[in-house]
Amino acid sequence: MTPTVRQVAAAPVEQLFAAGAAAGALSDRLGEQAELLVGARRSSGAAWEGRVALLAALDLGGRHLRLEAARDELRSLATLLGLAAEELVPVRTAARAALNAADPAAGPAAARAACAAALDAAQAADRRTADRLSPATREARDGSALDPATARTALDRATALAAARLPPAGSSPRQVHDWWEGLDAGERQLLVQEQPVLVGSLDGVPCAARDLANRRLLDRLIDDAEDSGRRDGLLAVRDRLERGPTAGGPLLLLAIGTEGQGRAVLSFGDPDSADHISAYVPGMGTRVADVAGKDADRALAVRQAAGSRAASVVWLGYDPPLAARDALSDGRAAAGAAGYNRFLAGLRASHDGRPPHITALGHSYGSLLVGRAAAQAAGADEVVLVGSPGTGVGHASDLQVPPGHVWVGAAPDDPVARLPSRRRVAGSLLGSLPGVLPTVLRLTDPGRETWFGRNPVDPGFGARRFPVDDGPDTGGMASAHSHYLDPGSRSLAAVARIVTGSAGAPVSAAESPVRAIALDHPQAKE
Repeated sequence: MTPTVRQVAAAPVEQLFAAGAAAGALSDRLGEQAELLVGARRSSGAAWEGRVALLAALDLGGRHLRLEAARDELRSLATLLGLAAEELVPVRTAARAALNAADPAAGPAAARAACAAALDAAQAADRRTADRLSPATREARDGSALDPATARTALDRATALAAARLPPAGSSPRQVHDWWEGLDAGERQLLVQEQPVLVGSLDGVPCAARDLANRRLLDRLIDDAEDSGRRDGLLAVRDRLERGPTAGGPLLLLAIGTEGQGRAVLSFGDPDSADHISAYVPGMGTRVADVAGKDADRALAVRQAAGSRAASVVWLGYDPPLAARDALSDGRAAAGAAGYNRFLAGLRASHDGRPPHITALGHSYGSLLVGRAAAQAAGADEVVLVGSPGTGVGHASDLQVPPGHVWVGAAPDDPVARLPSRRRVAGSLLGSLPGVLPTVLRLTDPGRETWFGRNPVDPGFGARRFPVDDGPDTGGMASAHSHYLDPGSRSLAAVARIVTGSAGAPVSAAESPVRAIALDHPQAKE
């Protein structure tokens, strides 16, 4: 029977949402019961043997499969009901508008056309919903809904319908966030549970949802890992998550993947509710296991020093050089810069309340990536470079942050922060050859350049310097390169002040470098 416009305008869409939520809740309960059966089977172990034990195990196994099938079937039903409700909301709105907004000046013909359009939309939505729900009805009647393969097919079909509503490729993090906010709770839950690879990598999705999706994805990646080294890195991340933070607040997994050399992003504290966010990019030699180890420790140290209003992220969203020859090129930093900027934009898009204060923190080769990213887009409020071989730009003003908000720290005995320029290296290599070229190469480099452009430590670069302790007595000069974020160090204290926005205004040439605590004037000597 064809409905009337008034019936469409009064459609109880809220009941569809409620039915979908109820189906989802029942699905969760069935899933819990299925896990209890798994526990019962495992607990019997080898203690119960014989024919009766075998029959009991077979019975428990069958019940477990049927419970899982029912869970999947109800999850797909919850999704389909949610999709139907979503479709009917604008249809109902159009019907109400057709009844109430007939412009007297337009005449009765316009009113009839609006009503006809509303009815056509309602019937089309009704047909789509009926087509989607009819297989579920048949499977419930003939009992095949309790067949695992049938239920999985139904869930995959429903998931595909929900996934088809993903934002188009190339959507900005803000558009992704708006899309996420437009989904109902059932659709969000389905995507997190069944399509974690899609949700976990979407910048703009709230961090808590990304964490849930990525934890599910992590388990799958561990199960599927064939390479022992890659598996060890993933296991290290899971172990870190299970240990949790040691300074309060959540530990969130904001990205995990096996692309390239591996991807992992951890956050100490929830960026969506933090007033201050630091996003630390490690450098050469970093692997996924390091993100769960020494680099997680460094990010945690920043949060502990910055306080509970801060969230501290370690971001491995690129392939750092693993060998010295690869570190001589800026290609890997350039390739990762756009992804880093998108990640920062995602943190802004999903943040609750007033905009957060974001610090881009790069160490070693990671500082080159941070520099490349900051030269492309205004993603951060502060840029902090430690142990930097250069940023690829000639002056701090080339980075898209406010004047006076580019900071640099370099230990006096850190060799990476004092790498020679390519011109000087070329002059040294050609020094034994006849002619004037070697001399010209050396003389035209006044020592202000490093391997990747102007040395950020050089006063002419325009960055603000902060104090750094000498490297430890043991381990040689190279060990000074790895201690900028050590707990208790002067450099960590300065970084924490920058992260929390309490480092003070730029110091004028007339002021002492010691004023505004700890932050040296660009021309101050180390």
